[in-house]
Amino acid sequence: MQSINDSKRLKGIKGSCFEVDIEYNAQFIVIHLPTVDKMTKDVFLEMQWLIEDWFEFIKVTGYKYIYAAVDQNSKRIKKLLRMLDFKEIGKHEDLSVFRYGE
Repeated sequence: MQSINDSKRLKGIKGSCFEVDIEYNAQFIVIHLPTVDKMTKDVFLEMQWLIEDWFEFIKVTGYKYIYAAVDQNSKRIKKLLRMLDFKEIGKHEDLSVFRYGE
């Protein structure tokens, strides 16, 4: 039997130039960006639309926020998350943790 703290991970979500994994359990949903091949205005707008669309779904399912966890040294992804209106809320192990939805 799986513990409430065990999380599952959905892989295979692909945008035009990026991939997204969604990790989830009963307490949270976290997005991971394992691949961002290039960043253009169109790619950014695609990501922005996905986050806004997913957030509407996530609220209906009872979650309050979307979290993102990225390598602390990944300045490019951290900047991207801030541009997407994620707020940095802390650290977990070697990851910077961001939250969307306030």
